Amino acid sequence: MTRALCTEPLPDALVEICRSLLPNNVPCAAVPTLALDDFARMAADAEFLLVGHRPVDDALLAMAPNVRLVQRLGLGHENIDAGAVVRAGVPAAYTPGANAGVVAEHTIMLMLVLVKRFLEAEAAARAGGWPMMKMAAEGIGDLEQATIGLIGLGYIGQAVAERLLPFQADVRYHTRHRVDASLEERLGVTYLPLDELLDTSHIVSLHVPATDETHHMMGDEQFARMPAGSYLINTSRGTLVDEDALRRAVESGHLAGAGLDAVQNETAGGNPFTDLPQIVVTPHTAGPTVRGVQAILEQAIANVVRVLNGEPVMDPIPGTDGAGG
Repeated sequence: MTRALCTEPLPDALVEICRSLLPNNVPCAAVPTLALDDFARMAADAEFLLVGHRPVDDALLAMAPNVRLVQRLGLGHENIDAGAVVRAGVPAAYTPGANAGVVAEHTIMLMLVLVKRFLEAEAAARAGGWPMMKMAAEGIGDLEQATIGLIGLGYIGQAVAERLLPFQADVRYHTRHRVDASLEERLGVTYLPLDELLDTSHIVSLHVPATDETHHMMGDEQFARMPAGSYLINTSRGTLVDEDALRRAVESGHLAGAGLDAVQNETAGGNPFTDLPQIVVTPHTAGPTVRGVQAILEQAIANVVRVLNGEPVMDPIPGTDGAGG
């Protein structure tokens, strides 16, 4: 019997972490493949669905008739159909902020890799060259006093701003709703309308969820507004960026490059920029560090315990508030 079911295949080590966090009377397992037959077989008696990126809709929930909680392992929840969860009458939750710090670290790493021309320098030195003066003459950037625009200032956006403070960068941000002046002062950030942020930022970093509103929010028009020689960073979701438009902006030389931890096709062979060394792509590894995974699982399993104790879940997915109550 499996009471807690990880809805995607997971390495044994991660399943063991889940088991170590769960009460002893809650067996946990992960599906062996992404085949629906495997899920349906194991979900028949599952009470707690621990969801990665598998879509959760009416059809999937019908395969888990005993489900008591849909728990997303992560910040994004675009794969959870809130209406389906409400119709099933079960709570659904996610883990906002659990791995914000480690994603922020990765974001700044991508900024540094690009402005310092790290990959180019490392490859040259590995090949036996030493192009220090050549690269210096061509220009090596830095983050000190750089102008950086953050689109989105949620958990991760705030964590990025905090980590940029020692660089003395000029950090501006845009959100739908401006944050309190006290938070702006603590983070050292300045609010700007979106167009003005794009016009003036030499590094633009995306920290917003994937929604219909944000789909391809960065396209030809937005890239054209960015200063010549600027960079795009995306550690959020691949759907935020029109990848054809990004290619045009980089191939034309208008953008100096981009650092992406998310692309639209996140499967083997899905990187569409293997021919463009100016675009650095990592395989959505910003969040799953040892500490980041542990934090997500701890936050998720805490909700399983709350349901077992008859308590409301923490961090319900928007649109599902009250489901299962």
